[in-house]
Amino acid sequence: MKNQIVVPVGKKLLIKEIKAEVKTASGIIIPTIAQKVTYKGTVVGVGLGIDEISVGDIVQYAEHAMPTPMTHQGEEHLLVQEGDIYAIVRYE
Repeated sequence: MKNQIVVPVGKKLLIKEIKAEVKTASGIIIPTIAQKVTYKGTVVGVGLGIDEISVGDIVQYAEHAMPTPMTHQGEEHLLVQEGDIYAIVRYE
């Protein structure tokens, strides 16, 4: 079977969701119900007409966003509208 590759069209982005931490620094496992949703992801694909966001950027998207789950190269990703992206997150 071939890997499915998703190419965003229009003003959409394909992101790999950054999951919440499942363990504390001391090794305690956090129950699923207590894990915080990060609403962050790494951009792996950008549709046409998007200038400010690039592949590799980490973005913060809206809690109310309704991303479409997609399988890209055998892994779960999210297809998100550009308007649901609030910020590019950078670490120094």
